[in-house]
Amino acid sequence: VTQGDPSRTVTMLAKITFSFALVGAATGFVRPPVTPKPLRIHTQRNAASMEIKEIKTVAQTMADFTNNYNTPIVPAYRSIVMDLLTTTHLARVDQRFAYDPIFALGMDQIFAEFFKAYPGEDAAKIQVALVQALDLDATQAKADATTVLEWAKGTDAAGLEALFDTPDAGAVGSAVTAIKAKKDFLYNRVFGIGMFKLFNDAGIETIDNDLLTKYANKMGFSGTKFQQDYDLYSESLSKLRAVEQLFKEIEIREKKKLAARLEEKAAKAAEAAAAAKAKAAKAKAKAKAATRGAGLRASRRLQSSRP
Repeated sequence: VTQGDPSRTVTMLAKITFSFALVGAATGFVRPPVTPKPLRIHTQRNAASMEIKEIKTVAQTMADFTNNYNTPIVPAYRSIVMDLLTTTHLARVDQRFAYDPIFALGMDQIFAEFFKAYPGEDAAKIQVALVQALDLDATQAKADATTVLEWAKGTDAAGLEALFDTPDAGAVGSAVTAIKAKKDFLYNRVFGIGMFKLFNDAGIETIDNDLLTKYANKMGFSGTKFQQDYDLYSESLSKLRAVEQLFKEIEIREKKKLAARLEEKAAKAAEAAAAAKAKAAKAKAKAKAATRGAGLRASRRLQSSRP
């Protein structure tokens, strides 16, 4: 490392520090990994009409993820990935679960926010592997998330509420229509994060329990879990922003220190070069004087040797 570019070394160390700090912030967003309990008998019986033909265990989903992404997860991120995989799996195998573009947006937002500092460029690969392990189409999910984001760019708070009151035939409108028509819609955290992203992109500055309850009522599910997830998510993002600011300050400070060290090194090198030049000039003058003295002595000897 010491033989490489000092600025790259500082940047690398700063990124590593930032990566662990982000994980610390995200840890508040996920629950500690737990050993899932076996599905109850009535859950297995009701699963006969599910999209997935057979009940899939958490262990099988994790095995699928490992097969999809056979590179070890960076230890600091392992609990985040496993918790996300486990909790989403439990929603996925519930017969009430229904995939929609808002869910896709939520999954995309989780990786955009909490995996931005994952070492290397594997965050996108992990996202694909995780979505595929849940028996969902990763390409379609990414496309759906992009479609919703594009739609949200031209929407304000009034437009968002109007859509949820009277859904249109677009991607988001169709999802809302399907949710409203489903009496036993299964709310889940990933879907909730997709909604939070829509609120933010619509420019809604105050997201409180009244707003969350209003939208939960529009879609026909309880607002309690919706509120709890928003509190947890917003708190985690606040920690994340604080860590990002700290990282910027650390990076600026390290760059200043590096610049000072390089300047000091350059000054010492200049001093050494000047000293060497002076020494060489002195040696040259001394040699020149010695040569001139030797010539004079030789001339005197020659003159004294003549008759």
